[in-house]
Amino acid sequence: MCQLSEQRDKLTKLYIEITAACNLDCQMCLRRTWHEPIGTMPLVTFSDLMEQVKALPSLPTLHLGGYGEPMAHPQFLEIVRLAKATGARVEMTSNGTLLNPEKAQALIDLDLNRLMVSIDGVTPEVYDDIRVRSSFNKVIENLRHLRRLKLRGKGRHSNPRVGIAFVAMKRNVADIPKLPQLATYVGAHEIMISNVVPHHPEMEAEILYGEALTSAAYRASRWVPNMSLPKLDMNAHTLGALGQVFDSTVSLSVFNTSLSAMNDYCRFAQEGYAVIRWDGQVSPCLPLLHDHTMYLFGREKRVTHYGLGNITEQPLGQVWQSPEFSQHRTRLREFPFSPCTTCGGCERFPANYVDCSHNTFPVCGGCLWAQGFVQCP
Repeated sequence: MCQLSEQRDKLTKLYIEITAACNLDCQMCLRRTWHEPIGTMPLVTFSDLMEQVKALPSLPTLHLGGYGEPMAHPQFLEIVRLAKATGARVEMTSNGTLLNPEKAQALIDLDLNRLMVSIDGVTPEVYDDIRVRSSFNKVIENLRHLRRLKLRGKGRHSNPRVGIAFVAMKRNVADIPKLPQLATYVGAHEIMISNVVPHHPEMEAEILYGEALTSAAYRASRWVPNMSLPKLDMNAHTLGALGQVFDSTVSLSVFNTSLSAMNDYCRFAQEGYAVIRWDGQVSPCLPLLHDHTMYLFGREKRVTHYGLGNITEQPLGQVWQSPEFSQHRTRLREFPFSPCTTCGGCERFPANYVDCSHNTFPVCGGCLWAQGFVQCP
């Protein structure tokens, strides 16, 4: 029993936000609602963090990504080199706009394991409207060039394996059936679809899960992985697109397996994940990395950041094993919180400090990730 408990509480994946800066201004981005400084992790801090990672009992997967664009970091390639030097598996999420030929070749040479690229449309008209300041044609050409460079290696270079991260909303749901064709064209091996988080009132009108928020049950999927879908409403906005997907030959996973098993399930706690902000603050999950607002049921919810320590003051291993962090993970696995995403009606809904079941900060009953609506690469 002790060995099982230790295995379950192992740090398996570490998200690292190396910068909060971004070259885009996307319609649905959390950065449009916050009032925090935009900072970048100093290279010396990242280098020290890699030494802390190497001191852990086992190496977690390192995922470069948060709420900024990793390639906007001035020492981005050196950061990838330092991460790979630990011996860990290294991944990243990017908008793909800065993936020029030099960076593409460097990521191949550095053997980056996985590159998830955010693409929220299969045409310039849809994509460029959502990804403000970006260019669909430029991103696709960047990925095509990466694919050509890998092919020139004559099989010697399979990395980085490319995936597409797609944020689904009413304005782009019709593009979902066309994603497999786009993935083949750019050389992507996986497609991960998530729902939009409405960080401002206008985006709440774009959600595809208004009915699913209050559903008592959700039909399980019998499909197998390749394209991963979150919970979605089955209505006029989605049925046409999803019907084409289900009738296609693409292999599917609906939120990995059965959606009915994913309610009140915090993947960060259950599977051993943690997140480090650009300033060194350690958070238990991406939703609690920054102060932000979101809107559900026409009401504003203010989410306050939760930090458990700072790697510039205390080694990561000590933060992970601290009583506060351990107790937080245990509480999330039990998930005693009020069902705020289903209800959303009481006076305690507008903040994450206390809920009607008398849980105190941070309360997670209103978390869209824990209820299967949002998923992270």
